[in-house]
Amino acid sequence: MHASRQAVTRVVPTGQQSNSWSQLQSRAHAAALVLLAVGFLARLWLAWGTFLNPDEALHFFIANRGSALLAYRASLTMAHPPLLIFLLYCWKNLGISELSLRLPSVLAGSAFCWMFFKWLEKLFGPVVALVGLAFAALLAPMVLLSAEVRQYELLLLSAISGAYLLELALERCSAWLMLASAACSCFAVLAHYSAPLFVAALGIYALLRLLSERPRSTVTTTWVAGQLGALALLGFLYVTHISKITHTTMAQQAFDSWLYKSYFHPGHGSLFVFVLARTFSVFQFMLGQSVVGDIATVLFVAGIVFLLRGKAAHPPSPATSGQLAVLLVLPFVLNCAAALLHVYPYGGTRHCVFLAVFGLTGISLCVVRIAGGRSARSMVLSLALIVLCWAFRSIRHPYIYRADQQGAQMEQALNFIRQQIHPSDLIFVDYESGLELGHYLCGRKPVSYDGSIPGFLVFTCGGHHIVSTINDLWAFDPQMFLEQWPRLLASAHLKADDQVWVAQAGWIVTLADDLKKQFPEFQQLQAQSFGGNIQFFPLKAGQAMPGSGHAGANGKRVIPNRPADAADQ
Repeated sequence: MHASRQAVTRVVPTGQQSNSWSQLQSRAHAAALVLLAVGFLARLWLAWGTFLNPDEALHFFIANRGSALLAYRASLTMAHPPLLIFLLYCWKNLGISELSLRLPSVLAGSAFCWMFFKWLEKLFGPVVALVGLAFAALLAPMVLLSAEVRQYELLLLSAISGAYLLELALERCSAWLMLASAACSCFAVLAHYSAPLFVAALGIYALLRLLSERPRSTVTTTWVAGQLGALALLGFLYVTHISKITHTTMAQQAFDSWLYKSYFHPGHGSLFVFVLARTFSVFQFMLGQSVVGDIATVLFVAGIVFLLRGKAAHPPSPATSGQLAVLLVLPFVLNCAAALLHVYPYGGTRHCVFLAVFGLTGISLCVVRIAGGRSARSMVLSLALIVLCWAFRSIRHPYIYRADQQGAQMEQALNFIRQQIHPSDLIFVDYESGLELGHYLCGRKPVSYDGSIPGFLVFTCGGHHIVSTINDLWAFDPQMFLEQWPRLLASAHLKADDQVWVAQAGWIVTLADDLKKQFPEFQQLQAQSFGGNIQFFPLKAGQAMPGSGHAGANGKRVIPNRPADAADQ
């Protein structure tokens, strides 16, 4: 037997030791259920009482179609695989309130925490598993992503289920469990396009295990078939979806703006600095706190060192310390390589949240080692880190403060539209605001565009005509607005005394203030706000406008960024 395996493998406990081990597991399971309940309630509370943010509204807008086929076709315009859209299409029959639409994420996020605990327990024992569960269940970014209509919890649940089933399949030499593991990996690929990085890392780890343990041929054959199946699925998605969105305006905007720092740009910085800075930012986002995130990066590295030196105890497992280290480090290497090749971003952004599975594991190994392997001390240390992260959050997500996202703010805005805006007045919005107002003003019913004004998206809700920019023009800034305004006047054939209401609702709601600050023509502009993220102001079609100097450099259109995760700015 390899020395590395001897270094990390414990003797199966017997007699009194077996009873002690069982008692430790029993206490850990009881504590895990408490942590799981607290995490579930935190997710449920955050999912309740707030209106949908623009991305959430977009997901439901795509899914809210007359048939599954129409929903699938609409999903091809997005940057994500179709699993969430299919789920929302089916789920909407059960309810379309904010809480109902977010409930799949809440449930998937809670289920992920439990599967993460079981996976850690299988590899590293109950104490490490309990610490890892505390981080996964209670850290702010993990909780917040579980309380939104997003793909990430489906990704995490599918991925960790595949990893756990892989361990069971190897332990029990079961082809059926190996097949189930492959199926979970395929679901992960259907959930989010970061999944292939997770699946690749897990596949290399599984290959190392298969070569060293040599299970019966049916298990190995099933694993190979599963890998080929996942590869075929990815190929199908590439042909039907990925290849068609890679060179879109939105994809280019992501690369050039809000995810710019998550890709390496030769000639614009040091490769070493990029790798180091982006790795630290991953942990900053994971923990939700910059300083603690930097400390956590060091803890992760120390955890890997402890593992390689045989000082990270775990229950009987055929996995060697080297194989486990490969499993924990390889995802970061693959993600970083993808960023170097301009294939996928790497850094402190939710797009890399799958790295939390491995990052939190390494941190947990180190915390338990520092605590001398004692469960009480380990929990005190982990909970102290979690409290620090919540008390001094420096990574702000979501981008709308809860007070500004209260449902009452949206209801007041809708009442303002119904009572203060005449049905003959156009409402001019950017794309994110059109998603928000379309969802709520249309009573959560499907929104269809009528094509009546060329170059814009036009729909009618509650007797009001709303004109939106196209989906490539996400949020107004002065440059974009001053470019789109004359196009609207010409295309809609508006007269000088016609009144247009400009509305913003979502993450970026700064147009009125920016216009007043930058141009004397808007000094008298009066805006009506509902919290910090919904705003309306009227303009006459004949309103005096600044000169042509509002265009971007060299006459190019300047498009404002969608919000980036703070850890990646």
